[in-house]
Amino acid sequence: MARARRITLPFFPHYVRQMAATPAFTDETDYRAFLHVLGRSASRHHLSILAYSLQPTEAHLLVLPVSAATQSRTLAQVNREYSLWRHIRSEQSERIWSGRFQSCAFDRPQLWAAIRFLESRSAPYSSRNTHHSGEDPDRLLDMALWDEVYGPARWTRFAGLTDPAFEAALTVGIGSGQPLLETVHARAAAR
Repeated sequence: MARARRITLPFFPHYVRQMAATPAFTDETDYRAFLHVLGRSASRHHLSILAYSLQPTEAHLLVLPVSAATQSRTLAQVNREYSLWRHIRSEQSERIWSGRFQSCAFDRPQLWAAIRFLESRSAPYSSRNTHHSGEDPDRLLDMALWDEVYGPARWTRFAGLTDPAFEAALTVGIGSGQPLLETVHARAAAR
C-alpha cells in the first residue's frame, strides 16, 4: 500500500514530530549537535524554526516553510547529517529515527497556542528559555514574529495558559497529517 502523501502548506506554521527508534539524544553534546545541524539546514533551505522541544526519543519542532519542498528537504538533511554524526561518534550503525516525520499545518492565529503546547512538554532541551528571556544565543529561532507580538514580559504571562480543544486537535492532526485550517476554509468560503 502506498504511503499517504504529506501535506505541506507554504507560509503556514507546521508542528513536526520525529520519533526515534532508539534514544536519539543521550547527552548534551547530542542535543547541541542536532540543533547545530538543524540551524544550518534550515538556513540553507529557508525554513524558519519557531520553537523546538527535544526529548531523548522524540524531536518536536514548530516550523514555517516558504515552499512545499522546504520542510522535507530540511528535515531529510538534518536526519542524514545527524545520523551520520551519531554513527561516527558511537561507532555503531543502528537506525536512529523511526520512520518518516509527522507534521500538521495550522493557521497563524493558532501559532501561539502551538508554541505554548510544545514548550509545556517536559524536555531536556527546548526553546522555552529563549522565549522567556527574549535572547537566542544560538541564533536558531526566527524571533521576529514572536518579538513583534509578544516579547519576554507578555510571553511570560501568556505561556501559562492552555487551550485543551486546540491541543487535542493538534495531537490528532500530527498523527493523521491533516491540516487544522478551519479559519482558512472559512475565509475561502466567504470569498
